[in-house]
Amino acid sequence: MALLKCPDNIDAEHMTIHLNLSKFMQSLTDLTRIRESLALDPALLSLLQHWLNIFAAQHQPVRMQVLSRRQLVSAINTFEESHQSPELEGWAPEIYAMLLPYMDKESRHYECLETDGGKLHVFPLQQSVTHKHAILLIQHEALTSEAVGLIEQCLEMFHHYANLIIENERDALTGLLNRKTFDECVSKILLNDYRPEFKFPLHHFLAIFDIDFFKKVNDTYGHLIGDEVLLLFSHLMRETFRDGDLLFRFGGEEFVGVFSCADESDIVDLLERFRTILNAYIFPQVGRITMSVGFARMALNVLPNTVLERADEALYYAKEHGRDRICSYEELVEGGHLQDSMIEGEIELF
Repeated sequence: MALLKCPDNIDAEHMTIHLNLSKFMQSLTDLTRIRESLALDPALLSLLQHWLNIFAAQHQPVRMQVLSRRQLVSAINTFEESHQSPELEGWAPEIYAMLLPYMDKESRHYECLETDGGKLHVFPLQQSVTHKHAILLIQHEALTSEAVGLIEQCLEMFHHYANLIIENERDALTGLLNRKTFDECVSKILLNDYRPEFKFPLHHFLAIFDIDFFKKVNDTYGHLIGDEVLLLFSHLMRETFRDGDLLFRFGGEEFVGVFSCADESDIVDLLERFRTILNAYIFPQVGRITMSVGFARMALNVLPNTVLERADEALYYAKEHGRDRICSYEELVEGGHLQDSMIEGEIELF
């Protein structure tokens, strides 16, 4: 079979386009190999970089980043508290203040912002596991309306594929993440593969939520009402917790959350806020319900199964001592109520 050969008179520009198109197709192929949403953001940036190389003028460097609302708020808070510019892809602090109103819009569309550093193109991004509300930032002076339209088409294609991945990661009843996704996410957090862009230290915690006396709900009102309670409970979780908090249903009335906090005391405030909201909520036909929660610290030298077992021990203690309460494994050990399970070593994937 004869190989096709480019004409000798083809110019350098066409050769460059051909090379970039080849790289774009390779990026597209790499994207379709992905089976977990935590890997989607880097694949999207690679895809768009080659896309821009084909359709946008390249007389200047292009900067791109995926940014969530939680990351944006954390960057602003970091700057306000320390008066030091957060190390987030080198964006100036005033950029964050410009982007926050855009994040809070109910309906978000493409916008071009004029900044001291030049034109900043902002695209809404439908995200998966790591954040509910996210944007794609592209700093580029020479994006034409045609190039913007092509980027939006590329994003639409990305969203359709991402939705297929996301559906496979969700619990069929509640729409929260499923156990299989939990195994993958927790391993990546502990191995520091899933790390926030910010350079300030975060504390990671794993919490197990269990609805008190849920069997009685099923026995009294039936499984259809029980399923409705689970749906409403998961809805309250999504509404109460933050972008970037990972929420899972393990099955039955048991739920798990993985939380990143800048300060250790934040996890208690976060969980107590949810408990207060739950206690005030009136479930149709059922009325008020309560929950018990056990949580434990995550660390690189603690095996994932051990973290889960520790949170479960704290949950069991909460249920055995009155229910409707939140218990910390570390505090229970420190108080002599539980014996520490010192099972540490190399991190192993689930």
